[in-house]
Amino acid sequence: MKTQLIAILLIVTTGILSAQSGKSTSNYQQIEKQTDAIYSSLVEIRRDLHVNPEISKQEKRTSKIVAEYLRKLGLEVKTNIGGHGVVGILKGGKEGRNIAWRADMDAIKTDEPDVVNFTSKNKGVRHICGHDVHTTIALGIATVLSQQKENLEGTVYFIFQPAEETFTGAKDMIADGLFDIIKPDEIYGLHIGPEASGVINVKANELFAYMKTLKIKFKPSANEKELENFMNTLLKSFVRNIEQVGSPWDIINKISDPKIGLTNKETIFKDYFILQGGRLNTDKGVTFYNASFLETDVNKVNSTPSEIKKQILNSKFKDAFISIEYSKDYSGTPINDPELTKIASQTISSFYNKEMFIPLYGQAPYFGEDFLYYQQKVPGVFFFLGGSNIEKGINSMPHTPNFAVDETTIKYGVQSFASLIFERANSK
Repeated sequence: MKTQLIAILLIVTTGILSAQSGKSTSNYQQIEKQTDAIYSSLVEIRRDLHVNPEISKQEKRTSKIVAEYLRKLGLEVKTNIGGHGVVGILKGGKEGRNIAWRADMDAIKTDEPDVVNFTSKNKGVRHICGHDVHTTIALGIATVLSQQKENLEGTVYFIFQPAEETFTGAKDMIADGLFDIIKPDEIYGLHIGPEASGVINVKANELFAYMKTLKIKFKPSANEKELENFMNTLLKSFVRNIEQVGSPWDIINKISDPKIGLTNKETIFKDYFILQGGRLNTDKGVTFYNASFLETDVNKVNSTPSEIKKQILNSKFKDAFISIEYSKDYSGTPINDPELTKIASQTISSFYNKEMFIPLYGQAPYFGEDFLYYQQKVPGVFFFLGGSNIEKGINSMPHTPNFAVDETTIKYGVQSFASLIFERANSK
Protein backbone atom coordinates (compact mmCIF):
# COMPACT_ATOMS: atom_id res chain seq x y z
CA MET A 1 0.00 0.00 0.00
CA LYS A 2 2.82 2.40 0.92
CA THR A 3 4.69 1.74 -2.34
CA GLN A 4 1.48 2.11 -4.36
CA LEU A 5 0.71 5.47 -2.79
CA ILE A 6 4.20 6.78 -3.51
CA ALA A 7 4.16 5.42 -7.06
CA ILE A 8 0.77 6.97 -7.82
CA LEU A 9 1.86 10.40 -6.68
CA LEU A 10 5.17 10.25 -8.57
CA ILE A 11 3.42 9.15 -11.79
CA VAL A 12 1.01 12.06 -11.47
CA THR A 13 3.81 14.56 -10.91
CA THR A 14 5.95 13.35 -13.83
CA GLY A 15 3.98 15.36 -16.32
CA ILE A 16 3.62 18.47 -14.20
CA LEU A 17 4.42 21.82 -15.72
CA SER A 18 8.03 22.59 -14.88
CA ALA A 19 9.30 25.89 -13.56
CA GLN A 20 11.24 26.31 -16.81
CA SER A 21 8.13 26.45 -19.02
CA GLY A 22 5.68 29.26 -19.40
CA LYS A 23 8.05 32.00 -18.33
CA SER A 24 5.19 34.50 -18.31
CA THR A 25 3.45 32.45 -15.65
CA SER A 26 4.17 33.46 -12.08
CA ASN A 27 5.76 31.04 -9.65
CA TYR A 28 2.54 30.93 -7.68
CA GLN A 29 0.49 30.04 -10.74
CA GLN A 30 2.91 27.23 -11.55
CA ILE A 31 2.75 25.94 -7.98
CA GLU A 32 -1.04 26.18 -8.09
CA LYS A 33 -1.19 24.04 -11.24
CA GLN A 34 1.26 21.53 -9.82
CA THR A 35 -0.79 21.25 -6.63
CA ASP A 36 -4.01 20.72 -8.58
CA ALA A 37 -2.31 17.88 -10.48
CA ILE A 38 -1.31 15.99 -7.35
CA TYR A 39 -4.30 16.82 -5.15
CA SER A 40 -6.19 13.53 -5.52
CA SER A 41 -3.03 11.57 -4.69
CA LEU A 42 -2.44 13.72 -1.62
CA VAL A 43 -5.96 12.95 -0.43
CA GLU A 44 -5.24 9.25 -0.86
CA ILE A 45 -2.08 9.56 1.23
CA ARG A 46 -3.89 11.52 3.93
CA ARG A 47 -6.60 8.88 4.17
CA ASP A 48 -4.05 6.09 4.42
CA LEU A 49 -2.39 7.91 7.32
CA HIS A 50 -5.77 8.51 8.94
CA VAL A 51 -6.71 4.82 8.70
CA ASN A 52 -3.36 3.83 10.23
CA PRO A 53 -2.74 6.32 13.08
CA GLU A 54 0.17 5.90 15.47
CA ILE A 55 0.52 7.46 18.91
CA SER A 56 3.53 9.41 20.14
CA LYS A 57 6.86 7.55 19.98
CA GLN A 58 5.28 4.75 17.92
CA GLU A 59 5.19 6.48 14.50
CA LYS A 60 7.24 3.73 12.81
CA ARG A 61 4.96 3.12 9.82
CA THR A 62 4.30 6.80 9.22
CA SER A 63 7.98 7.73 9.32
CA LYS A 64 8.83 4.90 6.92
CA ILE A 65 6.23 6.12 4.42
CA VAL A 66 7.56 9.67 4.72
CA ALA A 67 11.20 8.64 4.28
CA GLU A 68 10.48 6.45 1.25
CA TYR A 69 8.39 9.17 -0.32
CA LEU A 70 11.06 11.84 0.10
CA ARG A 71 13.75 9.55 -1.32
CA LYS A 72 11.59 8.95 -4.40
CA LEU A 73 11.47 12.71 -4.85
CA GLY A 74 15.27 12.76 -4.87
CA LEU A 75 15.74 14.44 -1.48
CA GLU A 76 18.52 13.61 0.91
CA VAL A 77 16.84 11.86 3.85
CA LYS A 78 17.86 11.44 7.50
CA THR A 79 15.87 9.10 9.75
CA ASN A 80 15.50 8.07 13.39
CA ILE A 81 16.19 11.56 14.73
CA GLY A 82 14.83 11.92 18.25
CA GLY A 83 12.89 8.69 17.84
CA HIS A 84 11.03 8.27 14.56
CA GLY A 85 11.83 11.77 13.29
CA VAL A 86 12.58 12.23 9.59
CA VAL A 87 14.33 15.10 7.81
CA GLY A 88 14.24 15.64 4.04
CA ILE A 89 16.77 18.01 2.48
CA LEU A 90 15.98 19.67 -0.85
CA LYS A 91 18.93 21.59 -2.28
CA GLY A 92 18.04 24.19 -4.86
CA GLY A 93 19.86 24.83 -8.10
CA LYS A 94 21.34 28.08 -6.81
CA GLU A 95 22.65 29.58 -3.59
CA GLY A 96 20.07 31.24 -1.37
CA ARG A 97 18.46 31.20 2.06
CA ASN A 98 17.88 28.02 4.06
CA ILE A 99 14.24 27.50 5.06
CA ALA A 100 12.79 24.79 7.32
CA TRP A 101 9.22 23.49 7.34
CA ARG A 102 7.99 21.32 10.21
CA ALA A 103 5.10 18.82 10.27
CA ASP A 104 4.09 16.55 13.16
CA MET A 105 3.02 12.92 12.65
CA ASP A 106 1.50 11.42 15.82
CA ALA A 107 -2.11 10.61 16.67
CA ILE A 108 -4.08 10.49 19.94
CA LYS A 109 -5.58 7.78 22.14
CA THR A 110 -9.37 8.08 22.16
CA ASP A 111 -12.33 5.73 22.35
CA GLU A 112 -14.61 8.14 20.49
CA PRO A 113 -15.74 6.64 17.15
CA ASP A 114 -14.44 8.11 13.91
CA VAL A 115 -16.81 10.41 12.04
CA VAL A 116 -15.48 9.69 8.53
CA ASN A 117 -15.97 6.58 6.40
CA PHE A 118 -12.21 5.88 6.22
CA THR A 119 -12.07 4.93 9.88
CA SER A 120 -9.04 4.14 12.01
CA LYS A 121 -7.91 0.50 12.01
CA ASN A 122 -6.08 0.96 15.29
CA LYS A 123 -8.56 0.56 18.12
CA GLY A 124 -8.49 3.45 20.57
CA VAL A 125 -6.28 5.65 18.35
CA ARG A 126 -7.40 8.45 16.00
CA HIS A 127 -6.07 11.47 14.21
CA ILE A 128 -8.30 14.07 15.90
CA CYS A 129 -5.70 16.83 15.86
CA GLY A 130 -4.97 16.91 12.13
CA HIS A 131 -1.41 15.62 12.13
CA ASP A 132 -2.25 13.31 9.20
CA VAL A 133 -3.16 16.46 7.27
CA HIS A 134 -0.02 18.28 8.44
CA THR A 135 2.16 15.40 7.21
CA THR A 136 0.34 15.25 3.87
CA ILE A 137 0.68 18.99 3.27
CA ALA A 138 4.41 18.80 3.96
CA LEU A 139 4.79 15.94 1.47
CA GLY A 140 2.84 18.00 -1.06
CA ILE A 141 5.09 21.02 -0.52
CA ALA A 142 8.15 18.81 -0.96
CA THR A 143 6.72 17.43 -4.21
CA VAL A 144 5.92 20.84 -5.67
CA LEU A 145 9.20 22.45 -4.68
CA SER A 146 11.19 19.50 -6.03
CA GLN A 147 9.60 20.35 -9.40
CA GLN A 148 10.89 23.92 -8.96
CA LYS A 149 14.38 22.78 -8.00
CA GLU A 150 16.27 24.50 -10.82
CA ASN A 151 14.68 27.85 -9.97
CA LEU A 152 14.91 27.33 -6.22
CA GLU A 153 17.66 29.25 -4.48
CA GLY A 154 18.96 27.89 -1.22
CA THR A 155 17.92 24.76 0.65
CA VAL A 156 14.60 23.63 2.11
CA TYR A 157 14.54 21.32 5.14
CA PHE A 158 11.41 19.25 5.78
CA ILE A 159 11.14 18.19 9.45
CA PHE A 160 8.67 15.38 10.15
CA GLN A 161 8.39 15.28 13.92
CA PRO A 162 7.18 12.51 16.23
CA ALA A 163 5.62 12.89 19.68
CA GLU A 164 4.17 16.38 19.46
CA GLU A 165 1.17 15.34 21.55
CA THR A 166 3.43 14.48 24.47
CA PHE A 167 5.31 17.76 24.04
CA THR A 168 8.60 15.86 23.74
CA GLY A 169 9.21 15.38 20.02
CA ALA A 170 10.79 18.74 19.20
CA LYS A 171 13.10 18.59 22.22
CA ASP A 172 14.06 15.01 21.37
CA MET A 173 14.95 15.88 17.79
CA ILE A 174 16.96 18.91 18.89
CA ALA A 175 18.78 16.89 21.55
CA ASP A 176 19.57 14.25 18.94
CA GLY A 177 21.45 16.76 16.81
CA LEU A 178 18.78 18.17 14.50
CA PHE A 179 20.54 21.52 14.19
CA ASP A 180 23.84 19.79 13.46
CA ILE A 181 22.15 18.23 10.41
CA ILE A 182 20.29 21.32 9.24
CA LYS A 183 21.22 25.01 9.34
CA PRO A 184 18.01 26.94 8.68
CA ASP A 185 17.78 30.72 8.60
CA GLU A 186 14.03 30.56 9.23
CA ILE A 187 11.46 27.93 10.22
CA TYR A 188 7.72 27.67 9.53
CA GLY A 189 4.87 25.33 10.42
CA LEU A 190 1.11 25.12 10.78
CA HIS A 191 -1.73 23.56 12.72
CA ILE A 192 -5.23 22.82 11.55
CA GLY A 193 -7.63 25.32 13.13
CA PRO A 194 -11.41 25.71 13.35
CA GLU A 195 -11.83 28.37 10.63
CA ALA A 196 -13.19 27.55 7.17
CA SER A 197 -11.12 25.38 4.86
CA GLY A 198 -8.14 27.30 3.48
CA VAL A 199 -8.36 30.26 5.84
CA ILE A 200 -4.88 31.18 7.12
CA ASN A 201 -4.52 32.88 10.52
CA VAL A 202 -1.40 34.29 12.12
CA LYS A 203 -0.19 36.92 14.57
CA ALA A 204 3.15 38.16 15.84
CA ASN A 205 4.51 37.14 19.24
CA GLU A 206 2.52 34.70 21.43
CA LEU A 207 0.00 32.60 19.53
CA PHE A 208 -1.41 30.78 22.57
CA ALA A 209 -1.79 31.58 26.23
CA TYR A 210 0.93 30.40 28.60
CA MET A 211 -0.02 27.19 30.40
CA LYS A 212 1.30 26.61 33.90
CA THR A 213 0.67 24.18 36.74
CA LEU A 214 0.87 24.79 40.48
CA LYS A 215 1.51 22.34 43.30
CA ILE A 216 1.30 23.90 46.76
CA LYS A 217 2.25 21.86 49.83
CA PHE A 218 0.75 22.27 53.29
CA LYS A 219 1.08 20.52 56.62
CA PRO A 220 -1.99 18.40 57.42
CA SER A 221 -4.90 20.67 58.26
CA ALA A 222 -7.67 20.02 60.75
CA ASN A 223 -10.11 21.63 58.34
CA GLU A 224 -9.12 20.67 54.79
CA LYS A 225 -12.42 21.86 53.39
CA GLU A 226 -11.78 25.37 54.71
CA LEU A 227 -8.26 25.30 53.25
CA GLU A 228 -9.58 24.16 49.88
CA ASN A 229 -12.20 26.91 49.85
CA PHE A 230 -9.53 29.47 50.73
CA MET A 231 -7.26 28.33 47.89
CA ASN A 232 -10.10 28.20 45.38
CA THR A 233 -11.10 31.74 46.30
CA LEU A 234 -7.49 32.90 46.13
CA LEU A 235 -6.90 31.45 42.65
CA LYS A 236 -10.24 32.71 41.35
CA SER A 237 -9.20 36.24 42.33
CA PHE A 238 -6.68 36.12 39.45
CA VAL A 239 -9.35 35.34 36.86
CA ARG A 240 -10.00 38.26 34.53
CA ASN A 241 -11.83 39.23 31.32
CA ILE A 242 -13.25 35.80 30.42
CA GLU A 243 -16.21 34.53 32.41
CA GLN A 244 -15.73 30.87 33.25
CA VAL A 245 -19.19 29.37 32.94
CA GLY A 246 -19.73 25.78 31.88
CA SER A 247 -17.03 23.47 30.57
CA PRO A 248 -13.68 24.57 29.08
CA TRP A 249 -15.08 23.81 25.63
CA ASP A 250 -17.80 26.41 26.16
CA ILE A 251 -14.97 28.94 26.23
CA ILE A 252 -12.82 27.53 23.45
CA ASN A 253 -15.77 27.29 21.07
CA LYS A 254 -15.97 31.08 21.23
CA ILE A 255 -12.59 31.57 19.54
CA SER A 256 -14.28 31.43 16.11
CA ASP A 257 -17.08 33.80 17.06
CA PRO A 258 -16.89 36.74 14.59
CA LYS A 259 -17.85 39.24 17.30
CA ILE A 260 -15.62 38.15 20.20
CA GLY A 261 -13.31 35.54 18.68
CA LEU A 262 -9.64 35.68 17.74
CA THR A 263 -10.14 37.34 14.36
CA ASN A 264 -11.96 40.37 15.78
CA LYS A 265 -9.92 43.37 16.96
CA GLU A 266 -12.24 43.55 19.98
CA THR A 267 -11.69 39.91 20.90
CA ILE A 268 -12.12 38.81 24.50
CA PHE A 269 -9.02 36.64 24.13
CA LYS A 270 -6.47 39.47 24.35
CA ASP A 271 -5.80 39.72 28.07
CA TYR A 272 -7.06 36.98 30.34
CA PHE A 273 -6.42 34.52 33.14
CA ILE A 274 -8.33 31.24 33.07
CA LEU A 275 -8.22 28.86 36.04
CA GLN A 276 -8.32 25.18 35.08
CA GLY A 277 -9.62 23.61 38.25
CA GLY A 278 -8.22 23.37 41.74
CA ARG A 279 -8.33 20.48 44.18
CA LEU A 280 -6.94 19.46 47.52
CA ASN A 281 -5.66 16.00 48.35
CA THR A 282 -3.51 14.36 51.03
CA ASP A 283 -0.74 11.88 50.39
CA LYS A 284 1.71 10.40 52.92
CA GLY A 285 0.95 12.99 55.55
CA VAL A 286 1.27 16.00 53.23
CA THR A 287 -1.62 18.05 51.88
CA PHE A 288 -1.37 19.24 48.26
CA TYR A 289 -3.34 21.85 46.38
CA ASN A 290 -3.05 21.33 42.60
CA ALA A 291 -4.23 23.71 39.91
CA SER A 292 -3.34 24.88 36.42
CA PHE A 293 -4.06 28.09 34.61
CA LEU A 294 -3.78 29.98 31.32
CA GLU A 295 -2.28 33.47 31.30
CA THR A 296 -1.63 35.77 28.33
CA ASP A 297 0.77 38.20 30.02
CA VAL A 298 4.25 36.73 30.45
CA ASN A 299 5.07 39.20 33.23
CA LYS A 300 2.05 38.04 35.21
CA VAL A 301 2.97 34.43 34.48
CA ASN A 302 6.27 35.01 36.24
CA SER A 303 4.83 36.97 39.17
CA THR A 304 1.84 34.74 39.94
CA PRO A 305 3.61 32.19 42.23
CA SER A 306 5.15 34.87 44.44
CA GLU A 307 1.80 36.67 44.71
CA ILE A 308 0.05 33.43 45.69
CA LYS A 309 2.71 32.70 48.31
CA LYS A 310 2.44 36.24 49.66
CA GLN A 311 -1.32 35.91 50.16
CA ILE A 312 -1.00 32.51 51.81
CA LEU A 313 1.59 33.87 54.26
CA ASN A 314 -0.80 36.71 55.12
CA SER A 315 -3.60 34.24 55.87
CA LYS A 316 -4.54 31.97 58.78
CA PHE A 317 -2.86 29.11 56.88
CA LYS A 318 0.63 30.64 56.96
CA ASP A 319 1.94 28.17 59.55
CA ALA A 320 0.69 25.22 57.51
CA PHE A 321 2.36 26.39 54.28
CA ILE A 322 5.42 24.36 53.16
CA SER A 323 6.24 25.24 49.56
CA ILE A 324 4.95 26.13 46.11
CA GLU A 325 6.11 24.31 42.97
CA TYR A 326 5.64 25.88 39.57
CA SER A 327 6.08 24.26 36.18
CA LYS A 328 8.94 25.93 34.32
CA ASP A 329 9.19 23.98 31.08
CA TYR A 330 5.69 23.65 29.66
CA SER A 331 4.78 27.11 28.44
CA GLY A 332 2.83 25.87 25.44
CA THR A 333 2.98 28.81 23.07
CA PRO A 334 4.94 29.40 19.88
CA ILE A 335 6.25 32.97 19.82
CA ASN A 336 6.22 34.24 16.25
CA ASP A 337 9.08 36.48 15.23
CA PRO A 338 7.44 39.89 14.60
CA GLU A 339 9.53 40.84 11.55
CA LEU A 340 9.19 37.43 9.90
CA THR A 341 5.46 37.39 10.66
CA LYS A 342 5.10 40.72 8.87
CA ILE A 343 7.17 39.55 5.89
CA ALA A 344 5.37 36.19 5.64
CA SER A 345 1.96 37.87 5.91
CA GLN A 346 2.80 40.34 3.15
CA THR A 347 4.25 37.58 0.98
CA ILE A 348 1.24 35.27 1.25
CA SER A 349 -1.20 38.17 0.85
CA SER A 350 0.51 39.19 -2.39
CA PHE A 351 -0.61 36.01 -4.19
CA TYR A 352 -3.24 34.35 -1.99
CA ASN A 353 -6.94 35.19 -1.80
CA LYS A 354 -6.92 38.14 0.61
CA GLU A 355 -10.30 37.16 2.03
CA MET A 356 -8.75 33.88 3.16
CA PHE A 357 -5.80 35.44 4.95
CA ILE A 358 -7.11 36.74 8.27
CA PRO A 359 -4.89 38.06 11.09
CA LEU A 360 -5.46 37.11 14.72
CA TYR A 361 -5.77 39.62 17.55
CA GLY A 362 -5.70 37.39 20.61
CA GLN A 363 -4.10 34.30 22.12
CA ALA A 364 -5.82 30.95 21.83
CA PRO A 365 -6.66 29.11 25.07
CA TYR A 366 -6.44 25.39 25.81
CA PHE A 367 -3.79 24.53 23.22
CA GLY A 368 -0.09 23.82 23.36
CA GLU A 369 2.53 23.38 20.65
CA ASP A 370 6.15 22.30 20.97
CA PHE A 371 7.04 24.22 17.80
CA LEU A 372 8.22 26.84 20.28
CA TYR A 373 11.41 24.82 20.91
CA TYR A 374 12.50 25.31 17.30
CA GLN A 375 11.77 29.02 17.60
CA GLN A 376 14.15 29.18 20.54
CA LYS A 377 16.90 28.20 18.10
CA VAL A 378 15.76 29.80 14.83
CA PRO A 379 13.39 32.72 14.03
CA GLY A 380 10.10 31.30 12.85
CA VAL A 381 6.37 31.65 12.28
CA PHE A 382 3.57 29.23 13.15
CA PHE A 383 0.20 29.47 11.35
CA PHE A 384 -3.34 28.20 11.77
CA LEU A 385 -4.90 26.69 8.63
CA GLY A 386 -8.68 26.31 8.72
CA GLY A 387 -10.28 22.98 7.87
CA SER A 388 -13.99 23.39 8.65
CA ASN A 389 -16.94 23.35 6.27
CA ILE A 390 -20.22 24.33 7.92
CA GLU A 391 -22.35 23.35 4.92
CA LYS A 392 -20.93 19.83 5.00
CA GLY A 393 -21.10 19.61 8.80
CA ILE A 394 -17.31 19.40 9.10
CA ASN A 395 -15.83 20.80 12.31
CA SER A 396 -12.03 20.97 12.51
CA MET A 397 -11.70 22.08 16.12
CA PRO A 398 -8.70 19.99 17.29
CA HIS A 399 -9.15 17.34 19.98
CA THR A 400 -12.95 17.33 19.76
CA PRO A 401 -14.75 13.96 19.40
CA ASN A 402 -16.33 14.95 16.07
CA PHE A 403 -13.10 16.37 14.63
CA ALA A 404 -12.92 16.16 10.83
CA VAL A 405 -11.20 18.10 8.07
CA ASP A 406 -12.44 19.36 4.71
CA GLU A 407 -9.68 17.91 2.55
CA THR A 408 -9.67 20.86 0.18
CA THR A 409 -7.53 22.58 2.80
CA ILE A 410 -4.67 20.25 1.77
CA LYS A 411 -4.64 21.97 -1.61
CA TYR A 412 -4.75 25.43 -0.04
CA GLY A 413 -1.97 24.53 2.38
CA VAL A 414 0.36 23.22 -0.31
CA GLN A 415 -0.26 26.13 -2.69
CA SER A 416 0.16 28.90 -0.17
CA PHE A 417 3.05 27.58 1.90
CA ALA A 418 5.05 26.13 -1.00
CA SER A 419 4.87 29.62 -2.52
CA LEU A 420 5.92 31.22 0.77
CA ILE A 421 8.90 28.88 1.14
CA PHE A 422 9.92 29.43 -2.49
CA GLU A 423 9.81 33.20 -2.07
CA ARG A 424 11.70 33.13 1.24
CA ALA A 425 14.38 30.77 -0.10
CA ASN A 426 14.85 33.05 -3.10
CA SER A 427 14.90 36.27 -1.07
CA LYS A 428 18.20 38.07 -0.73
